[in-house]
This record gives sequence, C-alpha cells and structure tokens, in this order.
Amino acid sequence: MDGGHVREKGLAMLVSPSHCLICIPLQKRRKQGLGEVWVYQAPPQSSLSPPIHVKTSSPCQDGGSGGKEGAVDGPGPPGCAAGRAVPWASCGGATPSSCQCTQPPVQSSGLLGRCPSLPPPSLRLTSLHFLCQAPVSGSGRAARPLEGEEAPPSCSGYNWEGTWTCEEGRWGGAGHTLAPRSFRECSLVSHPLPGFSIDSGKGLVRAEELSFVAGAPRANHTGAVVILRKDSASRLVPEVTLFGERLTSGFGYSLAVADLNNDGWTDLVVGAPYFFERQEELGGAVYVYLNQGGHWAEVSPLRLCGSPDSMFGISLAVLGDLNQDGFPDIAVGAPFDGHGKVFIYHGSSLGVVVKPSQVLEGEAVGIKSFGYSLSGGLDVDGNHYPDLLVGSLADTAVLFRARPVLHVSHEVFIAPRTIDLEQPNCAGGHSVCVDLRVCFSYIAAPSSYSPIVALDYVLDGDTDRRLRGQVPRVTFLSRGPDDPKHQASGTVWLKHQHDRVCGDTLFQLQENVKDKLRAIVVTLSYSLQTPRLRRQALDQGLPPVAPILSAHQPSSQRAEIHFLKQGCGEDKICQSNLQLVHARFCARVSDTEFQPLPMDADGTTALFALSGQPVIGLELKVTNLPSDPAQPQADGDDAHEAQLLVTLPASLHYSGVRALDPVEKPLCLSNENASHVECELGNPMKRGAQVTFYLILSTSGITIETTELEVELLLATISEQELHPVSARARVFIELPLSITGVAIPQQLFFSGVVRGESAMQSERDVGSKVKYEVTVSNQGQSLNTLGSAFLNIMWPHEIANGKWLLYPMRVELEGGQGPGQKGLCSPRPNILHLDVDSRDRRRRELERPEQQEPREPPEPSTSWWPVSSAEKKKNVTLDCARGTANCVVFSCPLYSFDRAAVLHVWGRLWNSTFLEEYSAVKSLEVIVRANITVKSSIKNLLLRDASTVIPVMVYLDPVAVVAEGVPWWVILLAVLAGLLVLALLVLLLWKLGFFKRARYPEATVPQYHAVKIPREDRQQFKEEKTGTILRNNWGSPRRESPDAHPILAADGHPELGPDGHPVPGTA
Repeated sequence: MDGGHVREKGLAMLVSPSHCLICIPLQKRRKQGLGEVWVYQAPPQSSLSPPIHVKTSSPCQDGGSGGKEGAVDGPGPPGCAAGRAVPWASCGGATPSSCQCTQPPVQSSGLLGRCPSLPPPSLRLTSLHFLCQAPVSGSGRAARPLEGEEAPPSCSGYNWEGTWTCEEGRWGGAGHTLAPRSFRECSLVSHPLPGFSIDSGKGLVRAEELSFVAGAPRANHTGAVVILRKDSASRLVPEVTLFGERLTSGFGYSLAVADLNNDGWTDLVVGAPYFFERQEELGGAVYVYLNQGGHWAEVSPLRLCGSPDSMFGISLAVLGDLNQDGFPDIAVGAPFDGHGKVFIYHGSSLGVVVKPSQVLEGEAVGIKSFGYSLSGGLDVDGNHYPDLLVGSLADTAVLFRARPVLHVSHEVFIAPRTIDLEQPNCAGGHSVCVDLRVCFSYIAAPSSYSPIVALDYVLDGDTDRRLRGQVPRVTFLSRGPDDPKHQASGTVWLKHQHDRVCGDTLFQLQENVKDKLRAIVVTLSYSLQTPRLRRQALDQGLPPVAPILSAHQPSSQRAEIHFLKQGCGEDKICQSNLQLVHARFCARVSDTEFQPLPMDADGTTALFALSGQPVIGLELKVTNLPSDPAQPQADGDDAHEAQLLVTLPASLHYSGVRALDPVEKPLCLSNENASHVECELGNPMKRGAQVTFYLILSTSGITIETTELEVELLLATISEQELHPVSARARVFIELPLSITGVAIPQQLFFSGVVRGESAMQSERDVGSKVKYEVTVSNQGQSLNTLGSAFLNIMWPHEIANGKWLLYPMRVELEGGQGPGQKGLCSPRPNILHLDVDSRDRRRRELERPEQQEPREPPEPSTSWWPVSSAEKKKNVTLDCARGTANCVVFSCPLYSFDRAAVLHVWGRLWNSTFLEEYSAVKSLEVIVRANITVKSSIKNLLLRDASTVIPVMVYLDPVAVVAEGVPWWVILLAVLAGLLVLALLVLLLWKLGFFKRARYPEATVPQYHAVKIPREDRQQFKEEKTGTILRNNWGSPRRESPDAHPILAADGHPELGPDGHPVPGTA
C-alpha cells in the first residue's frame, strides 16, 4: 500500500476479515477538519488480485471560510448534476433546489488495497466541521443519503462562539421544509475530525455483535468517542457518545478495545494526550472504561496520567497476554517524556493494574520521540508470545520481543524437624547437625516450549536473627568458597518441563547457643541463570530470547526448625511471668550504698535536686514468679533470653551497673552514645528467680531546661508472655548554688547630739553615727548568665513607721558580678538630699582598715532633751520592715555573671534627731537590714536555698554624752556639798574615837642608840671582802649601816657575831 496515498486518502484505517474502515479527510478541506468514515465490506469468497486505483470525488472549493461536506456518488439535490458539489457561497441558507454548481469536481486517485473490485462504500458517515476560529458562521446541507433513505441528522453552528441548531428531514422534491431542533436533542452531536482514530470489536454494546468505535478529538472542544452500529446495509448509527472532561484535551486522539478483565464484555481505552492538570503537574491521560454489560452510562472511567508535556496517551496498543495470566495487556506511548517512554499495563480481574509493570525508555535505545506510534499483538519471532513494535518521529522503529514466562515449583525438606541439644548427631558426636534438601521443577506456556533451564539457589540460615543484627546460630558445612558461614549456594539444571532436580546440603549448630526458644529460619531464594547470547548472522533470522520467571510467583521460601523446649511445662509452651517489681531513682551515698530520692506529695514521682551530683542510681527489681500460687503451672515457666531493655533520655547516660549480690549481677551493654542499655537477666531466668541491681546513670547531660527524667523500661523474653513498657520518672529541680552573708561595721551604734531638722543638714556628719554594711554573694556553681538575670537586693530601713528618717543611705557600690564592659550600678540612687560627703570618709582608708571601728565623733552640747530615769526606759525595740515597724527602700543591683563572689557595700548614717525624739527612753534598739537574691528566669524548676540574710545593728544612747553634758550644774553643786558634809561627819567621828591621837612611850624602857662613825679604812668589808659583796640580813635584804654604826662588843672585847657569822652592828 502506498504510504503517500494513505496519508492523502486515509488518515486512519482498520482492516478486519469482513470489513475495512477508512477515515478520509477530504482534499483541500482536510485542514478545516472535514472527513468521512467509509466502511467497505468484502464480497464473499473474494480473492486477492493486483492492486487497482479507485477514483474518488471531492467537493468543490469553498467560497467562504467554512462549510459542510458535499455528498459523493449518487444523485444530488435538485438543480445539481450527479457527482458534483456546489460551492458554499451559492448555498448560503437557501433550499437545496437553489444550489448551483460552479466548479467541476477535483479528481484524485489512491491505492486502497488488493481487491478485485471495490464497489461504493456500503456504509458512510459524514460529519460536520467547525473551525477553531471565531467568529465563523455558516450553514449547509447534510450528507446525501441513499435513494429512499432518511437523511442522517446534520448540525451547523458557530464554532467556539454562537449558537447550535440541528436539522433533520427527508430529501424529496423542491420546497421540503427542514425542521430545526435544539442541539441537546440531536442524536448525533458535532464531531470535528471524526474517525481520527478507529477500532472495532464485538461485545461493546451487545454480546457477539460487531460495533465500530470512532474518535473525534475536537468534538465539543473536549473530544469525544462514538460507538457505532450497523443499522442497515448502507448506514452506521451512533449508539454511545463519550465526551472528554477537559477543554482541548484531545479526548479520542487514540483508542483501543479489549476485554481487560476477561468478563466477556469488551472494554474501551481512550487517549487524551493534551490533558493537563497544573496543580498536580499532570500531562496527558488515558481513560479506561470497563464495560458494564453494554451499559456505558453507568461507567466511571479510570484515569491514568503522565508527566507534564509528555503527550501521554498519544498512542495505544493492545498487546495481548504478555505475562500469560489470562488477561490482555495494553501499551501507552508518551513520546515527549524525556526521549520518549512506553508504559506497559497488565490487565486483571479488576481491570487495569494502575502501576505499570514495565517502562520502556527511548534513551536506552538512543531514539527521541520514542513511543509516538505503537503496534502490538503479533508474534513476530514465533515463540507464542506477542511482541511490540514502537515507532517514533525519527527514521527508526524498535521491535520489543516478549520473553517466555516460567513457573517454577520448589520444595524444602528438613531432617530432623526438631533440634534436641542433648542429642548431638554430627560426625564426632559433639554438636547437632541438620540436613537440607531443595527440589525444583518448572512449567511454561505453551507446553511445546521446553528449553534447558539453569536455576541458581541460595540457602540462608537463621535469617531472622541475622536481620536483627545478631550472629547466626548455624554454619553450613557444604558451602561454596565464596559463601559466608550462614549460607550455601548451588545450581540445578532442568532439562525440560516437569523435570524435577534436587540439591542436598548440611549445617551445624554452633556451641553454647543462648537462644534455645526461637526457631531457626532457613530461607531459600533462587534466580534464573542468564545464558550467554551468541552472535547470529542476518540470514538466520531472529535469535531466541531467554525466558524469565513469573512475577506472580514468589522466588523465595521460608522453613522453620524448632528446638525441643525444656522447663516449659507439660504443654511444651514456656509461659513466663516476668515482672518489674519497682524502678526508683536513688542518690548514691557510696560505691555500694544508695538512698531513695524523696517523693512528691502524691508519692508517685521522685524529686531530684541538681546540686552537683555527678551520677544517680536507678534501682530495679525483676521477678519470675507464678501469678497465682494456687495454680503454679499456669505461668511462671522459665523465661528464655530474659532481658531488660532500658531507653535513656538525652539528659542521662549509662555509666555502669551495681548489684547487691555479685553472683547475680546482670550483664549490661550499651550502645555507642550510652542511650540504650540491654541487661541480660538469665537464659533462662528460672522459675521463682528474682534479681535486684542498680543502674548507674551519669547526670552530665542535665541542663537548666531539663524538668523531668523519664527512663523507659521494657522486659523482653522469647517465652510466651505479653510485656508492656513501663517508665520511671523523676522531677528535676535546679538548686542554684548561691549563698549570701552580711555584716555591719560597727555592729553597735550610739546616738547623741542635738535635734536638727532635715533642712539644717549640710553634710553627712550632721546626720549622726556612720555605719557600713557589706553583703557577700558566693557562687559555687555555673555562671549566672546560663540561668537568667539575677539581682542582689538589700532592704534598707530608711524610715520609721511615722515617716521620720531612720538610716540615711549615703553610697552604694558593688564589687564583682559584672561582665566585661559592665558597671555595677544599683538603683535607686542613694543620698537623695545631696549631703556633702565627709572628707575623711574615703574609700582607700576604708579598704586599708576594713575591720577597725572609727572613733566616735565628739558629741555636740545639747540642751534640747533631759535624761530619762531607768524606771521610765523601755527594755528594747526592734525596727524591721518585715514586722512593719520601719519602712524600707530596696536597692537592687544586677548580677550579670560571676564565678566566685560579689560584694555589695552600703554606707549610711544614723539619723540622730529621730532617735533623740522617738527612742530616748529605749534601753536597747535593734535595727534590721535584710538582703536577698532574686532571679528572673523562664526556668520554672529553679530553686534558691539560703538566698537571704539578716544583718542586725544595735543602737544605744551614748553614755559619755549623758555624764558629760546631760547633768545640770545645780545637781552637781548639791552633789559636791553633800559629799563635803559626809566627809566632815566622818572626820568628826574619827576624832571622837581618838583616831588622831599620838601614842608616847617612856624613855627608860626604850633603849637608846647613837650612831658612831667608823672611818672608811677601819671598815671590815674593805679589809676582808674586796670584791664588793654586800652583806645581807637573814631574810635576804641588804644590810644597811649608818655612818655612826659600830659593832657590838661581847664581854671578851671582841665584836658580837650574829647568826650569819658577821659582827652585829651597833651605835655609839
């Protein structure tokens, strides 16, 4: 068939054994959308002969911009010769009888087929054309019917803009009136480019009845598909019209019919390559209509969409049953999706499988616009599987040959089925071995297809345990050199269909197996060995293609080998009863001693104070006891692989484990970041066992944002028991390690002087006694800038309750607690009266003598007050803002950041006038100054302990001033006179008693001595003792001799010696 003539005379063609459908866009009018669908019916028992040329007529050229097609062959309307067409200008709205022919028909010929003779088409459906330009107007006449037939409906109107009208009637003599009716009542609406795509099939509307399907991609501006039936020997009648859902989507550009779900009714697939969805980024669509027993009005199509600008659905093809599952498959082309793609969709009992089973890409074969045209359903290579031919806008077409599908049967045989660890059966008798056998066979369609197939298989031992990241418990003894210990591989050769071939292998169970309860899972997986392709000469035809495995059949199999269970009761089912009795947080006192943390008011949550504790303990107690002692066999069996899984928060890290009994100490392992801990409690943990231990957790990850500690605990065992996770919680309080102390210098004050008003005060010396307060803040924790804004506050009692001055603040300074470039400014400012500062009160002097008390200033003479008797004095008075006896001003100093200490200095003066007026009758007076620390922070669990202090100062009346200045002169005079009177009376009394009389002794009774002067040279001490030794009396005092003293002579004329052996001195 000549391709050039096909494009000229038949844009689309469908050939069946009994019919030939040709879509003919008429020459000169094809660009306007004019066309016909011709149906040629082959005469019975025809034979092929050389092709012949058939001449066809076409209408004359229009005089306007649009119009209807004229009839071809047969008698025309009155006034027009047979076989001739009339120009559009001469038929403008007039009756057919007024039409005049002005041009001869244009002759053309085309090669239509190899038929001995082609009579005029038995069925012909002509259509109307509406230009895609506006405004366009026009009217015309319907296609010329056969003699004696009713004229088919004809429509005319304004395309894109304007109105619609329908005309139908019977062609007769002149003056026949055409009855108009609305477009909605017209049985056949306007179909621009009808027959752009065509197909046919039985079971579309009625079972076993042939129907024709024609696409009109520009009908109704959305596109339409019309299902036609053969009404008579010369006419096709539309039965069903399906419209597109989007404007200019090209619905009906391509179509295909096939029984996709294999229900006996033919389904319809329609392409709309210009479909576009901007929001979902979709381009091109294919609508799948599943036939509901010939009732198309109830069908909701399934829409398959492509990528934007891909022209998805521009070509469709029914491939047949590619995968041999009993359902036909379809192919959809998308030539502008990259280099072009073809999507293969499988049919199923539910229709079409939405996910494509295969995508063919033009980039893989080096072709652009791949998939612009498709042709399928033919077995090119004779392997009983349909093939697919893919065309493009290039000069290359690609043939894809379907590969045969193999259905493989496989079995796994295991001996023994149950493993008894007490019965070793390997060679040597030291371990347990298991024999494995795998067998394969295959079938394919057709039964005559029976190639030699090679299957590669792999046996994987203990698959589930290996997937969990644990070490497999088996080792294959007969394995390949490249196989790991837990795998064995092999190859079986199947010579033909139903040929059964087996392979044997053996694995050994490892020693000291811990998991004795979970079954050993053996997984068999296999694949088809790809044969090597041989180069074949061109004259030998197409080489055979290799088969593939069925995608609907799994290529793997699992088998389980169980252990002989012990300690699991008579039913051989281990039903344990692991219980976590308690999990509580403890403070670590020593290496082996722990103390539970205090609980909250509800007794459910522990309270943890972050005050430098590096670690914290978590006490855990696990038991495996029967839940009902009356029925101990119900549960409480051995818990195999009993474990405790601990999940820690980011603020805690695993540090170690401690146990009360070192023998029962569990083995705990953690991951790399110490956030997950697994503790082995026993394998198995026997019936009635219990264990208590402590997890040591590091608190280095706790920050100021941490408000709660929650540890998730989960008991695990491979025995039969349903276990749920539990949580151990503790509330975290951050205890700010700040301490504050204060001292007053001096600690005792005295008031004196005269009463002066506030306006009379010129300098601070006029106020009263001076006092200095030092408040020290110590920080033994982290820097304050990590906690928030801290302030040091001092409550200064500046007034008494009635508003009089109490302590007048002179100066406030803060040392430390400031960041770089920050100055410690406190608020409010002191010395609001702007008194002159004493020149002697200098900071350098205070720093040099911080502990020395300054001397009291001499009091000024006072005559404004009188002393109060002790009986009138009150015992003591306390001036405190907290008690309401004084009014305070709060000096607040910001503490930005400090590591060790900050000191606040406050200088003030005692207001003498107030004390003289109000408290002169008070025996002792105490003035209280308070200081504290406040923190402004978003942290709700921040606590300050010992963050306040009280600084007392005692105030007394100055006693020196009272004695020196406070007594009147006449009192002193009376006191002096009284003293003199008492003295006179005392002297008189003593005189009367004779105290002043002198005692006299007689001269005879008193020995008289006269001093005798001894010359120096005659003195004995200078003669015998030349050393200058002084003679002393017996009681040790030196003996003193007057110049006139001389020794007393004894009766013999020698000096009388004393007790010390020296002469006794005497007087002359």
